[in-house]
Amino acid sequence: MARGSLLPLLAVATLVALATQLLDTVFVGSVGSQARTSLVPRSVGVDYLLRNGPKDADPPLINTASAAGPSHEVTFKKRPFGIARYAPGSTGTGAVVMEVTPKSRYPGDPQGQAFVAGVQPGWVVKAVNGQDVTGVPFESIMESLDDEVLDPVAALSLNLKESGTVTNFDSSTQADKSYGAVGESTFQFGGGQKAELPITVTYVEQR
Repeated sequence: MARGSLLPLLAVATLVALATQLLDTVFVGSVGSQARTSLVPRSVGVDYLLRNGPKDADPPLINTASAAGPSHEVTFKKRPFGIARYAPGSTGTGAVVMEVTPKSRYPGDPQGQAFVAGVQPGWVVKAVNGQDVTGVPFESIMESLDDEVLDPVAALSLNLKESGTVTNFDSSTQADKSYGAVGESTFQFGGGQKAELPITVTYVEQR
């Protein structure tokens, strides 16, 4: 075979080798995937994370102590407050509002309190009843607020679990009527550290 005809083949082989190496770098152990892994917050309980854990579209976690925007004080008189999801700060401490129930369904709707007060996603929970919580573990803040919005199916499942009722019913199983009404937020994060109502929460906007 002539030497001139070998040159195109060698060029093609070189390009294929370079492309393979580049793909390995991008898809296996890339800097982007390592950075994303380092942002996974510490566990706050499997049940809670399954319902309210991080979402793919969430922005990067922040240092809650560094939030320095305008502050807003809101007093909640009932539970739940209408904040559908929180996230921890980048160090596992503090709490950031991620989702707010987008409307108040009727006058006095507990789940419309945050909406009516103007609470926005991205606001940092600065203080609870005057106590700074930006350095407090996320789990402790969630126990104190006890502000989980439950849909009817999740509420029934959690109430059954908390009362110790088996869920694989058969003809010999008697239903336990001790759990709360469907849709009632009775699930506790496990501490008995729930703050008494009314609760005054100070939020700080990110800047």
